[in-house]
Amino acid sequence: LGDAPILIDGIQSAKLGREITGDDLKGMHGAFVQMQPVAGAMAGVRSLIGMGFDVWIASKPATGRPNTYSEKAAWILFHFDELKRKIILTHDKGMLGCAEDYLVDDRIHKANCTSFPGKLLHFGWEAGALDWADLVDFFRTQQPTYPRFRVRVP
Repeated sequence: LGDAPILIDGIQSAKLGREITGDDLKGMHGAFVQMQPVAGAMAGVRSLIGMGFDVWIASKPATGRPNTYSEKAAWILFHFDELKRKIILTHDKGMLGCAEDYLVDDRIHKANCTSFPGKLLHFGWEAGALDWADLVDFFRTQQPTYPRFRVRVP
């Protein structure tokens, strides 16, 4: 989010007299819950799960803003119910995963993403970054890291 202009709604913008920045957003209670998923995200996540990938969601809460922990979790639960037991809120994404894993992130310069031991995929709006269509196409060429096993309990 950084300092890029973000337009949440006319009411919040009018209060500030300007467009809302990422730093403004971090301080607004309820702002994260109001956001909509990025175009293609819901279908993309479901496609990856359908391909057999073990999808988790890792998000960095805003430092010093306790409300962002619960708001981000509430947002995930609302939009991605299938990930309700696969939520990681952390300031250090570099400690996640192993060499066979993938981390898809839009802010690879934050949350220690560059120390992630697996393959880091840059998602986003900058030149060279992947969008959801690119990600789904990429993962179609990959094998799921952890094959699904059927376990029967007597």
